[in-house]
Amino acid sequence: MAITLSSPRSTGIEFASSMALDLVNAMYFTALADSHEGVDDWPVRTRERMDPALRVELDLLFTCPRNEPGIMGALNDALFFHREAWGDVETLLRFIRELPAAGTPDPRRPGIQGLALYALRWPGHNEPYRLADGVSPREAMANALVEERASDDIACTPPREGECDPATMLALFDEPEDVRARMLHLIRRFYDEHYRPDEARRMACMRRSIEAHQRDRSTDVGELTRRLLGRHSSCLDTVCTGDYTSYVFVPSADVGVYNSCIDYGPLHALYYPCEPQHRGMPDEDEATRRMALVYRALSDEQRLRILRLLRDGELYAQEIVERTGLHQSVVSRHLTFMKAVGLVNSRRQNNMKFFSLNADAGDELRQAVEAFLPASRARSG
Repeated sequence: MAITLSSPRSTGIEFASSMALDLVNAMYFTALADSHEGVDDWPVRTRERMDPALRVELDLLFTCPRNEPGIMGALNDALFFHREAWGDVETLLRFIRELPAAGTPDPRRPGIQGLALYALRWPGHNEPYRLADGVSPREAMANALVEERASDDIACTPPREGECDPATMLALFDEPEDVRARMLHLIRRFYDEHYRPDEARRMACMRRSIEAHQRDRSTDVGELTRRLLGRHSSCLDTVCTGDYTSYVFVPSADVGVYNSCIDYGPLHALYYPCEPQHRGMPDEDEATRRMALVYRALSDEQRLRILRLLRDGELYAQEIVERTGLHQSVVSRHLTFMKAVGLVNSRRQNNMKFFSLNADAGDELRQAVEAFLPASRARSG
């Protein structure tokens, strides 16, 4: 079942969803569930009960060829340019079967190896990896590994057990038909064993959210994005700064506190958290959940050390690693979570990521403190 509801606005804003988009996004957050704090309950529970072999395959295809989001994440981006795949699971599988083995790194003209090349782009870059004349996909991927090791951007972390290592990556993408078969097998099993039993609930939640936003005539994309995410700033304010003419907003039951977007000008697409009322959750329960995440972020000594460092001003990622003495992957995990709950901001310059305290986080912290005060004292300040 596909849902597509467009709003007649001159700014090109659209609220849309489909089973295919939601399925791939649910798989992505299930792959992230044990490495990202604050992922919502469904991906966490799903990951715990998955067949271990299927879990390894999920991690592999969401990390190859260069950590997350992997070739399956590249497929997710490509789907926004191919609405013919916005149907049921059979429509999605047929789309993958009909992709050429090679293809290009452009998500508008993808292929199996093309998706892998698209996934090689540096995080935050608006353009995919460019395949130079006379360079094979395997050579391009080997070259990308060299670039990765030379960068001090800590977004790339060591693979977990069963994930993509360099030798596996290079061998895997020499055989695009094998990659295609593995993608098809993963999607079919994940859908049958995990997604389908929850499909009706998820689709109802997305439908209610989209129908509610049909009545919203806002044309300020930045303000709309911040409101959908419940944040003082969004990716459009920090990382995604392209020249966009089309914006697609997709409700998700899985993103939780995270920001999942597709950044390929002139299109910008964003998965936003399906509102509590559309998930059958009272607003006050959602506020309590958010407060609990703030407390969790502040309850870790290492994270408090990082916050103290940022009081003196903006630091780039490698500086934080050097000053704390922590492993890159540990610092990356902490910063990712603190950014997700709104304690820190980030921006990208060249291949470096800079972090700073979020000055607007004071309201969240005051609410956390006031939760322990009698109502009369909280009102009086």
